Amino acid sequence: MWALDVETGSWEPYVRGVLLGLGIVLFVITLMSILRTMVIPQTTPSVIYALILRGTDATFNAVVRPMRSYYARNRVLTWSGPIGIVAALFLWLLLFLATYTIMIFGVGDGSIQASALQAGSGLLTLGLAGTPSESTTVIDFLAAMTGPAVIALLIGFLPTLYQAYLAREQRVLLSSEITGAPAWGPELIARLHMLNHSDGSGEPYTNWVGWCAQTRLTQTLYPALNRFRSPVVTRNWIISLLAIMDSAAIQIAAMSKTPKAELTYFLEQSTQTLLSIYACEIDIDEVIRFHGMKRRVRVIMGVFGVSPAADTDTPTTVHAFPGVQPSVVAVAQAITLDNVRSMLAESGSFTVHSGSQESSVTRTDFGEAMDYIRKAGVTTVRSDDEAHEIFRRVRSRYESAAFYLAERFSAPAAPWSGPRRPATPTMPPAAAADRLPPQ
Repeated sequence: MWALDVETGSWEPYVRGVLLGLGIVLFVITLMSILRTMVIPQTTPSVIYALILRGTDATFNAVVRPMRSYYARNRVLTWSGPIGIVAALFLWLLLFLATYTIMIFGVGDGSIQASALQAGSGLLTLGLAGTPSESTTVIDFLAAMTGPAVIALLIGFLPTLYQAYLAREQRVLLSSEITGAPAWGPELIARLHMLNHSDGSGEPYTNWVGWCAQTRLTQTLYPALNRFRSPVVTRNWIISLLAIMDSAAIQIAAMSKTPKAELTYFLEQSTQTLLSIYACEIDIDEVIRFHGMKRRVRVIMGVFGVSPAADTDTPTTVHAFPGVQPSVVAVAQAITLDNVRSMLAESGSFTVHSGSQESSVTRTDFGEAMDYIRKAGVTTVRSDDEAHEIFRRVRSRYESAAFYLAERFSAPAAPWSGPRRPATPTMPPAAAADRLPPQ
């Protein structure tokens, strides 16, 4: 900005007028960014906050990339979420400083250096510089209100974040006794059976439904929460949720001819949670790339496996999943359409494409997992071949979203949780069934 201190001659009134207009525009943009981030419940972040999130992610990922140990990377990445919040505060204040500097320069007759000193003095309420000029009095007062207001908003915003964080981590902590650490679906089934709770009851899954709804709400509204890590290195909300979902999918595929309503309802709620958070992160990338709304809508629809219906008079076909009733699939598709319409905030006719891609869990890995849970005393009612076919189709709906989030936020490399960059060895939980006395 110091380059503005040049002789503009007769053009000076016009230059100052243009800068005043630019300052007003920058003021509105910065103010809207703060309100959309901390006040207005908006799932799509502002460009400024999206840049902060991605800039923080890129910086920390660059720092941890050379580290071989996951524990060392985790210690560094723990700072990512809080640093992102602090970085947002400083960037907003800097933008307001630039805003008031050029606005004061635009309406006054002083230099840009004097305008910056006056703006900073007012913004931070230092009282180091002032001017008796009537033309800048309103701007001085506005700057004096802005600094404390932004800091006060952040102070009020932090308890909201940490309240949501503690609620999320409490459920992860409570579930770690049965899911293992890191969590794994077959381990959950084995431990439930060994604790005499594997009578087909859906209680462990019912308890997660409210958590899924709360997490979906808070972490799409406040994406900074996705970067807040568990205080225990082997625990992670993504991995815990994936393990609970896998255990429900295994029960549907291998342990019951007729899936219980609690299992299917939990799987649908948890799938929508992963897809919604996945779509939110993808949308942040689209915002940074300045892609238009139409492009962003198509991307979000693709995340949910939805596309515009070519012919609204043609009835939607319910594609059958092996072992899953068509009525259950129809309800799942309806839930997906409701969720998509609410996120896109527009009406229209859509078609749901049922997942058909194969899960990354191979037949060999699945068979070993089935042998493990049978070792714990679990009884299966289908052959492993048939159960694997059902399991991979059920898992195909949420696997890609879970893998994306686990890699993006460097979750612990639990079994069946996808690849990591940099490559990280798999960390299996302690196998409770292997500790049983020989029979």
